[in-house]
Amino acid sequence: MRRNKKLAAAAMAVLTASAILTGCGNDAATNATAGNSAASENTDNAGNTGTEGEGEQTASGERPTITFMLQDFTGNALNNENSDKVVEKMEEYTNTHVDFRWEASDTYQEKFGVTLLDKDNIPMILTSPNGVDSNVLSAAKRDAFWDLTEYLKDEEAYPNLSQADPETLKAMTVDGKIIGIYRTRNLGRYGMSYRTDWAEKVGVTEAPSTVDELYDMMDKFAHNDPDGNGEDDTYGMELCKYTGPLDIMQTWFGVGNDWVEQDGKLVPVHQTPEYMEALNWMKSLVDNGLVRKDWAAVDTTTWADGIKKGEAGVFVDTMDGAKGAWQYYIQQDVKSVVNSEETASITYVGPLAKDENSDPKTLAHTGYGGCFLITKEGAKTEEDLKNCLHYLDKMCDDEMLVLADYGLEGITWEYANEEKTELVKTDAALDGTQIPNAGLNQTLCYIPHEASVNPALQLDEPTKLMQEAQELNKTVAVRNPATEYLLNSEENAQNGLTLEQILDDARTQYVCGAIDEAGLQQAWQEWEERGGAKLIEEVNAQYQAK
Repeated sequence: MRRNKKLAAAAMAVLTASAILTGCGNDAATNATAGNSAASENTDNAGNTGTEGEGEQTASGERPTITFMLQDFTGNALNNENSDKVVEKMEEYTNTHVDFRWEASDTYQEKFGVTLLDKDNIPMILTSPNGVDSNVLSAAKRDAFWDLTEYLKDEEAYPNLSQADPETLKAMTVDGKIIGIYRTRNLGRYGMSYRTDWAEKVGVTEAPSTVDELYDMMDKFAHNDPDGNGEDDTYGMELCKYTGPLDIMQTWFGVGNDWVEQDGKLVPVHQTPEYMEALNWMKSLVDNGLVRKDWAAVDTTTWADGIKKGEAGVFVDTMDGAKGAWQYYIQQDVKSVVNSEETASITYVGPLAKDENSDPKTLAHTGYGGCFLITKEGAKTEEDLKNCLHYLDKMCDDEMLVLADYGLEGITWEYANEEKTELVKTDAALDGTQIPNAGLNQTLCYIPHEASVNPALQLDEPTKLMQEAQELNKTVAVRNPATEYLLNSEENAQNGLTLEQILDDARTQYVCGAIDEAGLQQAWQEWEERGGAKLIEEVNAQYQAK
């Protein structure tokens, strides 16, 4: 839950700015998103058929119409040259006419809240960027959305949607009803990566596998002149006010993902000894100059510049972000510090272990980036509902994944081989705002695959190796065992963001050195008194009942 709540939690962080300013820099240690949401490609086939009667023409010979509200990130979604051809192909393949309601991404959340209350004009399908947030939860309690539980079990009618991950669907479940279809994100997105040539420069020949080995490498990055310029101007790792990397590093010490199962109960991780051990390790990074002391004042938008521009050697967050740094080296012709004839590169590690006797771990992504809701006021009949599900399912076929993600053959992509198993983007695809398919990818659930399988996009080396790392991460990624219980907790709905902010701010202040362990304990006591104790009670009541 934390990774999505941070979107809303950012607005509350200003309330605690003065406390963090003292020890950590000039800005509040607010939580913000890293801005990385690109889906990556998988390797299995998706189903291609629908069920007779769904998406069928009406008695008058017309295709069924569905209405769909989505975010517009380009300002001209499906409104470019050749966009009409894209829409024609999409409607012919799905046998559905779609009335799109595009809303600007920067004002979408405001429009979303208003639309939820406008029963006369609500569309059949609503995009919720934040998944089941407080607005959606409140509407779900009013029975505003169709219960999709039984429909998603129908493999014949919905061969793609029926393959949705049961664990991820828990985050779409309110009062035992699945109310949303999630938009897939890779569970293994989070992990550790580092600059390969820097490691070679300071004598590290094997990738770190434990926290001690990583610490040693970062110490050398900070103090052994890895860029060879003779200046004391490098850090082991860059951090910023977005605290997601701290969540990831905690898992290396055996800390759970927000909550952990212990002795038949669910316990918030700050109440475990592993949590304190992880915090002390992170604090030592600051105390010993392995990260900049004012890291909590570094703006999220410039955070990745640390590894791109040679200021830091380790990157902990999404593997997508590390891939972006590697691609930056290629685009900017950044040379290796040990071989001027080669381009600098990244080594993806992913999980780490506490020690040689521990298993490697990393934080699991929530598995989704928003969801689709089918409204009862918009889709008034079961036939309407099935038409919506039919459309969403068909859009997950390879043919529609190619159309939505890559556009039109001969315009924005070409086959890369005679077998037609791979494709490459053309120069016309470089400007994503002007491509004919701009916006259509906002209709995709990416279930069961995050990209078309046949043909598949031909991958560069940074992307190919990143995907391999993500697949490894998925096998050891730590999920939050309390997700479904938090979603149905009244205390969490009312005070969850406030409670989370107390813990996040206290952690940041402690790592920065703004408070000591006594101050940390005081913040934890405040958390309990302001609703944390009741939250534990509500979560465990559900857990024991189930």
